[in-house]
Amino acid sequence: MRSRVILIALVLGLASIPSAQGGTAEKLEDVGFTFGGLTLDANTTGNATSSLADLPAVVEYYTATWCANCVYVEHALDDVENNSVNIQQFHFHRDQDSEDPWGTAEGEARWDDRYDGGVAPTVVFNGSMKQIGSVAEGDSLEEDYTALAAMDLELGAGVSSMGWNNDSGVFTWNLQYDESIIPEDGELVHMLWVTERFAYFPEGSNGVENYPHVIKALFLLGNNSSGAMVIDLPEAHDGNDLQLHLIHEMVLPEPEPEPEVSDGLKPEQDGLPALGFLAIISAIGMAAITVQRKQQ
Repeated sequence: MRSRVILIALVLGLASIPSAQGGTAEKLEDVGFTFGGLTLDANTTGNATSSLADLPAVVEYYTATWCANCVYVEHALDDVENNSVNIQQFHFHRDQDSEDPWGTAEGEARWDDRYDGGVAPTVVFNGSMKQIGSVAEGDSLEEDYTALAAMDLELGAGVSSMGWNNDSGVFTWNLQYDESIIPEDGELVHMLWVTERFAYFPEGSNGVENYPHVIKALFLLGNNSSGAMVIDLPEAHDGNDLQLHLIHEMVLPEPEPEPEVSDGLKPEQDGLPALGFLAIISAIGMAAITVQRKQQ
């Protein structure tokens, strides 16, 4: 009887493993792309401008101070950047984590709403390509990330610009772009992301002491292509190295609801149970029969 319980537990445990496996990049079809990444230091007044073609790839990285595998991913991203690949990193830490001091509610909500929750380590390039884990799909993570960062969003001609007045706390932005990049019923929204260049935390169990590109706050600027807003900056964890980043994001229209059949079930639910569920039940049954025969 004990052997039967163990086998059943193993089968159910295997069935609960997430379907998204590390090492395979996934194209995100149901969310719009992200671009921008202009950067200014928050401790001084300044302006920044770039053509859309020269903007860096926006790299969102979900991590934690206790995540040992995250160290490999972080090193790979740094290697990509050090090899003159134009990327801008944003490190999102888990919110309400007793072992990680830097999570934010708005950061966690972003990963929940856009990316079906954060799993450390996960990297998203330009809001459209997601790779989970520290296992490379190709020969190395650096090779994977270099290819993902180089994917062309086909933004066309345009200019992104931003300004910051350190005395008044006023942030300004402007985006010139070809409106043909916006799908029907879609819209562009604009955000200010605030990061801390380096934050010191020797208590992290993954051995890293200085954590880079830490997301401190996200501010929604709205859907106007230009504007100004007074920003109340968050406190830095240590030092005086907050940075400001202008981000633009495509918001896709809500998908059409799936039609319901007469019995109230979705079309794909009508009929036989899912193959995965049948496989689990069959495996449990075969395991039970095998154990029963051995015990006879």
